[in-house]
Amino acid sequence: MVMTASIPGIWKNVLLALDIAGYVFAFFLLPRIILERRRPSATLAWMLGIALLPLIGIPLYFLIGVRRIRRHIRAKIATVSPATSSSLSYRLRPEELPTAIGERCGRVLLASGTPPPTEGNRIIFLRGGDEAYEAVFSLIGSARDHLHAQFFILDVDPVGRRFIQALAARAREGIHVRLLLDAVGSWRALRRTVRPLREAGGQVAAFMPAFPLHRRWSAHLRNHRKLLIVDGRKAFTGGMNIGKKYMGPRPTKEQWRDVAAVIEGPALPDLQALFLDDWAFSTEETLPPGVLFSPPVRFTGGDPPPCVLQVAASGPDRRTRPIYEGVFAAFAAARKRLWIETPYFVPDEGIGAALRNAALRGVDVRLIVPGTSDLRVVSLAGRSYFDEMMAAGVRIFLYRPTNLHTKVLVVDDDVGVIGSPNVDMRSFFLNFELGVFLYARSRIEALADGFLEDLGNSEAVDPVRFARRSRPLQLLEDTCRIFSPLF
Repeated sequence: MVMTASIPGIWKNVLLALDIAGYVFAFFLLPRIILERRRPSATLAWMLGIALLPLIGIPLYFLIGVRRIRRHIRAKIATVSPATSSSLSYRLRPEELPTAIGERCGRVLLASGTPPPTEGNRIIFLRGGDEAYEAVFSLIGSARDHLHAQFFILDVDPVGRRFIQALAARAREGIHVRLLLDAVGSWRALRRTVRPLREAGGQVAAFMPAFPLHRRWSAHLRNHRKLLIVDGRKAFTGGMNIGKKYMGPRPTKEQWRDVAAVIEGPALPDLQALFLDDWAFSTEETLPPGVLFSPPVRFTGGDPPPCVLQVAASGPDRRTRPIYEGVFAAFAAARKRLWIETPYFVPDEGIGAALRNAALRGVDVRLIVPGTSDLRVVSLAGRSYFDEMMAAGVRIFLYRPTNLHTKVLVVDDDVGVIGSPNVDMRSFFLNFELGVFLYARSRIEALADGFLEDLGNSEAVDPVRFARRSRPLQLLEDTCRIFSPLF
């Protein structure tokens, strides 16, 4: 109850009314929190906070506590994307995947609502900012009908401005350009930078504004996906946003270490459907199929060789967590190696236990994280897990040349993952993410080669030396860990 003894006049009545309203609202809100089925400790914390301090706890809950949203628009998209049907000839059943671990992972993803794997795809990895830059602008220049792009961050810098100029030029030539940016990650670009594209006839939308004045809003449920689709036939995806930190015409010391991919083949309809789903949610515009779902090309040979891919999307709008479930299944099934590159390592209890268990049973578990992170708080939270991981046999390495932003998983020779998710609770439980699961040995080996290249530029963490860090630093790490689900 708010203390009102020293507050004069009418303000006593105002605060008393707010206090009573807060407790009444809390009475109806608490059952909702219980039904969300969070971890018991998290549920209890929210219940106590709202019950004891409703005027603080209730706004805080709606600001950072809501973990689910509803998409009434998704049913419309389902009628637009017949290419996602599992009956098409290039779809595979999980038991048709080449390895037991792949079958297990594919089966879990399929049961979690992910489309079945597709065969006959071509995927080319881009491991430098210069390669990604060239690929992005080459794809934009090759469009004949439409360009669909969505990114978490569009930086206001020379690369971001050139990206908008390139899209605007194609829009003036009659290409249908649709750009979807996260309202928080790209808030600066959405103010002025995108104006030339709008003036050229392109469409720009913001994904879930952070202010409650909008009908669909959220301060912390963000769209972290990165995707550029050209005519429904080629796609650029991975961990890179648009900005000079991520890519540029030539390599620089300031560019982060990252990886992306260009994909062609039968997986494209799944990527296209995902973009249209997000676009419809943000704009309430449902687009007709037309060439948006043109028959995909199925590769049977060439270099690189064709491969099996499975496009997985996760987000707070889904009942299940496909990417989390797929990653967990792969980790639990690993027999030889489990290699992880991630800029942010904040695992939940399940993923943490799976990594420790894999190391204890003799799997070669290696983790590369940034030596110097762009998010200090997240880095400190991640380091609070190092002791228990290394005690179980996990080997941890710090990438030194620049900030590491690569998001890659390699499990044996059987499963590889590339995309937008980090190995942290925000990616697994809060963000809208896009992950591409690979089930082809040659392409998985290419990911492993990139991992080993980065390993050569990394410094191993010495468990004995790390354990000697100061007590104040350990306290700071553990404090950051407490709040890690919010990052």
